[in-house]
Amino acid sequence: MAITDKGNSRDVCVAAITAPPTITDMARESRDGIGIIDFLERRNFLVTGATGFLAKVLIEKILRVAPNVGKIFLLIKAKDEQAAMDRVKNEIIECELFKCLKQKYGEEYTNFMLSKLVPVKGDIRESNMGIADDFLHQITQEVDVILNSAANTILDERYDASLVANTIAPSRLLSFAKKCKKPSLFLHLSTTYVNGERPGILMEKAFEMGESRIDSSTQSKLDVHYEINLASDLVETLPPNEMPQKLKEIGLARARTYGWQNTYQMTKAMGEMMINAERGGIPVVIIRPSVIESTFQDPFPGWIQGYRVLDPLILSYGKGRLPGFLVNPSTVMDVVPADLVVNTIIAAMAKHGIAASPGIDVYHAASSTVNPMTMGDIFKYSRDHFAASPLTDNKGDEIQITDMEYFGSIDSFSSYIEKDISEKSGLSKELGPNSKPKQHSRLEARCKRMAESLIHLAKLYEPYMFYRARFDSGKTQKLMEQMSTEERNQFPMDLRSTNWEDYFANAHIPGLRRHVIKKASLS
Repeated sequence: MAITDKGNSRDVCVAAITAPPTITDMARESRDGIGIIDFLERRNFLVTGATGFLAKVLIEKILRVAPNVGKIFLLIKAKDEQAAMDRVKNEIIECELFKCLKQKYGEEYTNFMLSKLVPVKGDIRESNMGIADDFLHQITQEVDVILNSAANTILDERYDASLVANTIAPSRLLSFAKKCKKPSLFLHLSTTYVNGERPGILMEKAFEMGESRIDSSTQSKLDVHYEINLASDLVETLPPNEMPQKLKEIGLARARTYGWQNTYQMTKAMGEMMINAERGGIPVVIIRPSVIESTFQDPFPGWIQGYRVLDPLILSYGKGRLPGFLVNPSTVMDVVPADLVVNTIIAAMAKHGIAASPGIDVYHAASSTVNPMTMGDIFKYSRDHFAASPLTDNKGDEIQITDMEYFGSIDSFSSYIEKDISEKSGLSKELGPNSKPKQHSRLEARCKRMAESLIHLAKLYEPYMFYRARFDSGKTQKLMEQMSTEERNQFPMDLRSTNWEDYFANAHIPGLRRHVIKKASLS
């Protein structure tokens, strides 16, 4: 599935991707496969986090390959129903990602979309998702599959906010699923990094309640409800002016106490625990993607919404602002394109939705065991791209970059980046007789802010830049084996055949330039 065409045709819509049969060890193929299209057609879905990056890619794929799908209810945070409809029109229907559907349906495009997409004003953090009674009855009677893609992904978020979005909300959504008349599946999107900082190969295994990431013999057992009550009590007792920072610090401290690297990882893991403990007879699937980046091929290469995990590093490097970083270049960075994650979601959803058997199944959408790529590789691909096609500065001059320098400690990186910023800005030059002290002071303050920002970024990313674990994807590989040849072509998810250099050079970084840098400059 390597991308080789470097011309304008790269941006054409892909109706179906023909992937070469590179898996020689696949089991005997079933003529009918899983039955993905049959499952999607006429099924009704409830999707949370519907205006998010991955949810949009999922919605687009379902509507394109299964136009006879039933209703897709979209839970939208808005002040009223009209505002929810406006968000769907502006953020989904008018989104460039859906241009293949727009081309297919022409003047009937908006009518088609509104015949399938049903905006529902609500909030996953509230009881019954904050859904009005009339919609509540309709959804509980009609929905077959509930898909939770809502999350708070800020790594160092306030503990209370992260708990509400990532731990409590999934539990409330599961309670809502139990009220539905015919739920065939509850699908929850998580992250491979719920596995914490343990080295080795980390398996596709569901969390049990209270399970931490450290040796339980040396630490008291994790109590999820205690953590929720702790955060709630802190909100009540902390002085308002201290509360935001204190809650961030406490969240990070609690995460590290139990073997997670940040608040996001821990609260997502506790969300999985709540789901497993409370699922009852509801069939549950948990999909754990690793670092999700732009689309590989489908519906076209390089589509992305906002900055993803690697993008601040790549773009800061390309702009000449980050010539070095706190990172081990040999660290394996587990990356997966968004469209391959979506195909894994759809295949798992169909397999377990058809069976509709009580139980919980976990799948990793990850590359580190099947097609590993290092941070050194990523910066090399980025350098090659920007050397051939440089970014420009405010004056229109091309920005020249050098090979990335690597640092093993925060102190060495901090000293380096402070000196680099000082020299490039001219701050390091001695004050002359014609110097303006006020102008120099403003420049000094600006340089300090820039250095502090990059040092904060380095501290935030440090756990990932020295990460020692890899993620097993054996169950995902077995899922592929159960797909027919036609299904594997239409829903490719085999990361073993991904050419990473080609992906970064010809899909991801050009996508960043088009969809992130360009939009930022226009706004």
